[in-house]
Amino acid sequence: MRIVLHAGFHKTGTTSLQVTLAAHRTALGGHAHIATLSLTPGLVRATDAARAYSLDHDLAGLQAGMRGWVGGLSVPDGLALIISAEDFAGHMPGRFGLVDYRAAIDTIPAAVAALRDRFPDAQVQVLLTTRDARPWLKSLHWQLAMHPEMMLKQRRFCKDFASAADFEAVVAPLTRALAGRAGVTAVSMEALVGRRLGFAEAVYDLAGLPDAVRAALPPVGAHNRRSVDGLADQFVALNRARLPKDELERAKIAMRGVMQFLDNDAG
Repeated sequence: MRIVLHAGFHKTGTTSLQVTLAAHRTALGGHAHIATLSLTPGLVRATDAARAYSLDHDLAGLQAGMRGWVGGLSVPDGLALIISAEDFAGHMPGRFGLVDYRAAIDTIPAAVAALRDRFPDAQVQVLLTTRDARPWLKSLHWQLAMHPEMMLKQRRFCKDFASAADFEAVVAPLTRALAGRAGVTAVSMEALVGRRLGFAEAVYDLAGLPDAVRAALPPVGAHNRRSVDGLADQFVALNRARLPKDELERAKIAMRGVMQFLDNDAG
């Protein structure tokens, strides 16, 4: 049995990858069992545990959450297991005072340990999708600017959180921690953009999906792209105004609509 655990990182095409997996789920029914948050509600127990650990470092709670999730997994005999959820890496940097993905060095091995306990004969492969530093930091800032606590403009954020984009600082120790238990593969978003099935190709590579099956799968468009330039800083300005929550949300919705209309009209 092969298990592919796509465990991060945020803002590296993960939504597009998961939408593609969902779209291919029926066609892959004879080859792989797909688990994402939208398809597998029980997975939230594991991702919640990983995010909590990135804040409280409660190892027992992390392990219990992973065991509880894996205990509910039901995979038909003969199928590969494909899991994709970026929150296995913990909360994204920039939230709740976090400055990097250091917690992933513990959270991902906890997930692997639970999987190996349940499926002792499985070959486990951990996949991490990455991205070039500058566009990743800008995309991360956009995501965080939607939350009222983000008070840094984009330029300052990219400077202050530059070390968070050093993915190798997580991949290298994670590879050492999982030696003999799971392989670790890091693939850049940029390397996958030109492939026919987009970001899902990296998952299918590790799952050993037959070429004939892959060739019959339809491409799926990109999802959750970053919004127009400048909008994130406009959101930060609204956050700094400290408006009531409902008013802040309405202002952001209205501003996003106007900015996207102007951007589309200019094109």
